[in-house]
Amino acid sequence: MNQETMTNLWETMALNSTNNPKCPICKKDKPKVEVKHPFKDEMTEVVAACPCEIEEMENFKREQQMKEKRRKINRILSMSSELDQIKELTFENYMQRPGTEVVIEEVKKAVNKFDESNGMGLFIFGVSGNGKSHATAAGGNVLLQKGYSVIFLTEKDLLSRLRATNNFNNHETFHDVMSAAVHADLLVWDDFLSSTRLNGDEKDWMFQIINGRERAKKPIWFTSNLTPDEFQSEQIETVLDPKGRTWWRIMNNTTAVFNRATNYREEQVMKRVKGL
Repeated sequence: MNQETMTNLWETMALNSTNNPKCPICKKDKPKVEVKHPFKDEMTEVVAACPCEIEEMENFKREQQMKEKRRKINRILSMSSELDQIKELTFENYMQRPGTEVVIEEVKKAVNKFDESNGMGLFIFGVSGNGKSHATAAGGNVLLQKGYSVIFLTEKDLLSRLRATNNFNNHETFHDVMSAAVHADLLVWDDFLSSTRLNGDEKDWMFQIINGRERAKKPIWFTSNLTPDEFQSEQIETVLDPKGRTWWRIMNNTTAVFNRATNYREEQVMKRVKGL
């Protein structure tokens, strides 16, 4: 656009300011303001947007942002493992048993202070079947209701889906799975280190997710069936890499919580076996 065209456009705007144009929303005269002419050494009066129009544009922008955020939340959530079951897990239907008190307290604290977490997550460990997954899922569901994007993944499902992306006919790409795991506001990583044999690619994928979330200051809530002895052993440090860098990166970015409760599922089975 050349200067002549700009001048004509500016003069048209100035001319319109004398016609008292109406706001299409409130039907009142649009406000006028004096501004410096871009090509002449003088001030000129032009019509400005009515506050009604500005508010409508801002509301529209906010609405579009909320829709995009909701699409992101639903897209990430849809990639979760066993989603239908997870949605049913709440604090209200959590069976509190001796040994679970600290776990529930820490998860609720993490929920309430999520905005202040600065990437600090949880590492909840203890025997299988003692309520670790239920507690983290309940906390994740509360955060979903608050508008955060949350993805729930078991370790086996995460790794199998990343491996499956090598299949040409697979509907998920490597980027789809990795991006959801790295960019969700919260990643709930269930059954961490349940894979007994990890190959080099799998260790690399796990590091990419852990490192990516650390850099983005996004928390991970891990659950693991490690025993206290295993948790404190030197062997566990080197499972993911020979120098233990990944393990200590996890420990530095989580609050470790030992769930002292016993295996509820085992107890129920034994009661039926004994006829109790």
